[in-house]
Amino acid sequence: MMAKPLSPRERPNDDLPATVDVIIPAYNERREALAATLSACLKQTHPIHRIYVVDDGSREPVELPDWAKTSSQLVLLCLPKNQGVAAARNAAIARSGSTFLACVNTEVLPDPDWLTTCFNYLVCHPQVGSCYTRTVPDRTDLLLTRWRMRFQEPKFGDESGPSAFAHGHAAFFRRSAVDAVGWYNERVGSVEDSDICERMWKVGWETHYIAQSRSISIQEDTLKLLAMKQLRDIRWLSPKSSLLRVYLEVTKWTIVRAGRNVVKARFSFLPVDVGLWAYALWIATAHTLRFASPLR
Repeated sequence: MMAKPLSPRERPNDDLPATVDVIIPAYNERREALAATLSACLKQTHPIHRIYVVDDGSREPVELPDWAKTSSQLVLLCLPKNQGVAAARNAAIARSGSTFLACVNTEVLPDPDWLTTCFNYLVCHPQVGSCYTRTVPDRTDLLLTRWRMRFQEPKFGDESGPSAFAHGHAAFFRRSAVDAVGWYNERVGSVEDSDICERMWKVGWETHYIAQSRSISIQEDTLKLLAMKQLRDIRWLSPKSSLLRVYLEVTKWTIVRAGRNVVKARFSFLPVDVGLWAYALWIATAHTLRFASPLR
């Protein structure tokens, strides 16, 4: 559930010392990826008060790297079962007393100046409650990664300014803006990033994109991962979603993307289009049939 909005008297005062806490949700992540993300966060030029790693019910419990276990900055929180990114972030927000919050996904490596850039931007723009910066892939020679950056990631421009929402790879928040909307809504599924920012806009807090800094994605792309993202993008909820609707939506967007790729002579993307279409429909069908089968 979404946290209850705080009254003005209960909200943190922005005049308090401007401390920053970092929140990293983790669910069945690669250990080396989590270690790399932690290392990148600890190398930030802006001081960090706490880094909360939230194990969101991973099959194998999250274990911090040996070099991180003795750090007083790192706090490992463990949820009893998988509850989703929104719940994981809320668990850390409930523990945090800092005036700024940085939400960073595992497999994302913010540049050393990332926090400094975001912090200075919010200080200079008091109407801004959240912001984000560009994310670029670690490797651009991989076909699946190039496809993902073309079709599943936001387009990052050269000018900073207002944006509909802060993309969750690496987002920076003013705590008072987060409190004003009652934190993340745990009932909206995979659109938690757009949801919280939409609610911020409604109560007067803006979201901005900052072009001057970046993060590096070290995500290892697979057909399964990209197909699951495709299903989340059409808000597929197994087994509640209509299988016919899933077939129609996935097929429609596959035809649209394939058509664009033909027009732009991106012929190497066509096998990916077909493979993801087949994989996404197979996942949706298998999940639906599994839940529809009577218990034996």
